[in-house]
Amino acid sequence: MENLELQVQKTEKRIWQLVMLAVVVILYLTLVLLAFQFSGVIEGHGIVIFTENFSKYSLFLSILILLFCAYMIIAQRKLLVFSRAIVRERQQVDQLSRNVEILSSLLEVSSSINSTMKVHEILETITREMLQCFAADHSSIMLLDNRTKMLKTKASYGKGAEYAKDALIPLGKSIAGWVVENSQPLLLNGQVDPRRFPGSEKKERRISSSLCVPLRLSEKSIGVLNVNLVERERTFTEEDLKLLTIFSNNAAVAIHNSLLLREKDQRVRLQTMLGQLHSPQVVQKLVEKYDEADKPTLMREKVEMTILFSDIRGYTSMLNALKLEDIMGFLDEFYSVMNTAVFDNEGSIDKFIGDEVMAFFGAPIPLPNSGGNGMRTAVRMMEDFHKLREKFIRRDPFFKNLGLGIGINTGEVFVGNVGSETRYEYTVIGNAVNLAKRLCAYAQANQILTTEKTIGKMGGEVRSVYLKKIVFKGIPEPVNVHKVELPDHLSDSTGDMSRNLHVNLA
Repeated sequence: MENLELQVQKTEKRIWQLVMLAVVVILYLTLVLLAFQFSGVIEGHGIVIFTENFSKYSLFLSILILLFCAYMIIAQRKLLVFSRAIVRERQQVDQLSRNVEILSSLLEVSSSINSTMKVHEILETITREMLQCFAADHSSIMLLDNRTKMLKTKASYGKGAEYAKDALIPLGKSIAGWVVENSQPLLLNGQVDPRRFPGSEKKERRISSSLCVPLRLSEKSIGVLNVNLVERERTFTEEDLKLLTIFSNNAAVAIHNSLLLREKDQRVRLQTMLGQLHSPQVVQKLVEKYDEADKPTLMREKVEMTILFSDIRGYTSMLNALKLEDIMGFLDEFYSVMNTAVFDNEGSIDKFIGDEVMAFFGAPIPLPNSGGNGMRTAVRMMEDFHKLREKFIRRDPFFKNLGLGIGINTGEVFVGNVGSETRYEYTVIGNAVNLAKRLCAYAQANQILTTEKTIGKMGGEVRSVYLKKIVFKGIPEPVNVHKVELPDHLSDSTGDMSRNLHVNLA
């Protein structure tokens, strides 16, 4: 198209040169003829008559030639105007054809991203296909984190993709930050004035032209789509900017829907996982904390709370003496009643490990007296275990040999998510946890052992007796251990087997 326009300009220049040459020659001939007409040096009557006639014809011919030249000039001018009009029409047709081609490609991309629900696939498809649609060198997508108000590169493709990888830009800073904050598309050609976009960094490569459009949902932008030409003479046009802006609106919807679906899936998985170990109230609180946290996998706090461990005495012998289906049936009901006892007292199950249950009280929902909640849970566990054992004794007398040992401690611990970004659990960590586990291991069948601190929080709600001072492995100082007094039907011995199975970890 540029060559055609240049050719028309050259043709126009040559035509003007020929016209000017013709005008000069005609003027020269006309002046010669006029000189002959008015010259007085020519003598002789016949010659004078011939000269006069010749002069008349020459003058008439000159006028005709001048008129013809004028007509030729006017006609040629019209021809040039017409040629330029054809060039412009040709340019518009070519531009329209290119726009249709780009739009068709963008529609295919839109169809592709609307048919998938995975965010990373949508982002990769968009950045990859933009290079083909706009014959570009590089494209990238940055999404806005509403918590930190930072834009982060989520996908980068093409020449120099490594420069944009994992880039972080504050909202309102640099070109991308300005586009998102103002929800306005930009067409940039050549060097960018840093005074217009504070925070812009000097690029390692020369970006000759750039399209920057917001990924907009209604009045809110969720990110920015960048398409660049690197070290090229060609530049993008306003038409390119319009087409990319139209596409970006659809892309924003697809990305947003995919993010919502992913968030919903994460929430469902989180609620399912937490619902197995926590009461509905606790689950709701944890989900709220998850939504509010800058880094959900780092929801941690240091609080005073009560930790409880319970363990079946005689479990190992049961594995050797009973059928596996009978053992699993017993454990299923055991976990169920232990879970109910904890939930009914606003506690959380940390984990089930074989025959051991770990629970805690006081987080994520603070409790006025976590020790009271923990102790009521321990007594309830003893009662429910006694009923469960009586039920299974009717099936097999061996269950009479089983008992339950419980340890409770109150202290300061870290509570929160522990693990990696892909797999983590909500748990408690600290010396207070270790002590509760040691107390449980030391407890005999149908015995609840605790510490002075937990007893002090009971306010006479339960009776206890001082057992003795014990040095536990891994605990720096000796511990004054107390035994909670239980009703006679709960504290009865389960036989010599349960006593002999007790493991003293002091």
